[in-house]
Amino acid sequence: MTTTLHPKRWGILQIINMGTLISTLDVGIVNVTLPTMAEQYGVSLAQIQWVATAYLLTMVALLPFMGKISDKWDRRNIYSYGFLVFSAGSMCIALSDSFLGMILSRCLQGIGATMIMANSQAMVRQVFPDHERGRALGVNAVVIAIGTMGGPALGGILLEWVSWPWLFWINVPIGLIAFVLGLRWFPRVKNNGSNTSFDLLGSFLLAGAMFLLMLAAEGSKEQGFTTTTLTEAIVGIVDLIVFILYERRNPQGILDRELFNNRTILLGNASSFLMNLAQTATLIPIAFYLQGQLGFSTWMTGVLLILQPLLMGIVAPYAGRFRDLYGGYFPITSGALFGAVSMLLVVCFPKVSGLAIGLQLALFGIATGLFHATNNAEIMSAAPESKLSLAGSLLAMVRYMGQIAGIGLATLLVGHMGFDGGGTGETSVSMRILFGICCLSCLVVAGVGRSMPRSKPLPTD
Repeated sequence: MTTTLHPKRWGILQIINMGTLISTLDVGIVNVTLPTMAEQYGVSLAQIQWVATAYLLTMVALLPFMGKISDKWDRRNIYSYGFLVFSAGSMCIALSDSFLGMILSRCLQGIGATMIMANSQAMVRQVFPDHERGRALGVNAVVIAIGTMGGPALGGILLEWVSWPWLFWINVPIGLIAFVLGLRWFPRVKNNGSNTSFDLLGSFLLAGAMFLLMLAAEGSKEQGFTTTTLTEAIVGIVDLIVFILYERRNPQGILDRELFNNRTILLGNASSFLMNLAQTATLIPIAFYLQGQLGFSTWMTGVLLILQPLLMGIVAPYAGRFRDLYGGYFPITSGALFGAVSMLLVVCFPKVSGLAIGLQLALFGIATGLFHATNNAEIMSAAPESKLSLAGSLLAMVRYMGQIAGIGLATLLVGHMGFDGGGTGETSVSMRILFGICCLSCLVVAGVGRSMPRSKPLPTD
């Protein structure tokens, strides 16, 4: 499919990057401010976690539905007004004088983030030709890395000088500028999805399943597998099975047949799920291992953990550019192999030093830098024009599903790490099994990458 070169496409990318930056910064900033909020509202740390959880649950529940709406209506308006809603939610958070008001404001902010996230990949696809998409998404990956690394640091620094509401006031001018520029610069297109119907029952079933699974994953991080979290997980899985069976009979469903009959989209989403599972499942025990077994301070642990997004941000633009010139086969496959090798550093040795952990994090950072931007570009390039937002929102949802599965797997195998004393510097058998499973996940992605199309993007005149 030929894509018309948009004269302001790189300027539009900066607006997209604004949305990426405020959403990734916000996650880190909120995590830093939770203890301060808990003290102000007089709630427990377990209760204040709902400030983070409410935001994520809102996004996970609404992503596919928002993608479907965006393909049916004007994507430009939904994306731009997402910044306005996000800014309004941030303002309400800053003005909240009760814990309930804070939670409701976070849900409103989550709705705005969903409107942005459901359309960001689609906007890149819409304004960039195929031979520039990898580079554009590589630049976006740099912004993700900056937001991921900078959120906790910026939040901690600002809290030394200002009260926590100011950390949310920051979002308001950024969101308003992006809203105005989006309405002015984003191109209007005639959506070809206007004749498709809304799958309300499918949306409800999927939202319920994702809500319960996310709730179980978040609960398991704090308490392990209790009766409550197991019930939530089981009901969520049953709901997901019912959803899949229903969607197989519905030609206009959220699990769009045209999308998932496309081999590139199907394999790309499956690969994204496995890579995100491996990333999330291994980050959790690494933090505990560094502090509990090796005796690292929280500061040194944070420095080592930064290696992963830092290397991702450095590698991603080059991987995207390579994909634009020669195709996505090599970055996707080599990224998965880098990930598998990184896991072997833990699997093969009963004792792992801080240096080895740092090397593991760096190698997996290179892996994600090679894989994510390239894989996203391949998926979005294969999506039909009339379903770009749905494809982008499903890709984001699959990423969250991989993270949820990773949290569950880590809790199942190494959930005891936060409570055991240790200090011997030895990796447990369960931790090595966990990294072995993640190594196999990366090898499966490498195998999938070998079977993906090897054609390179064609330049647009």
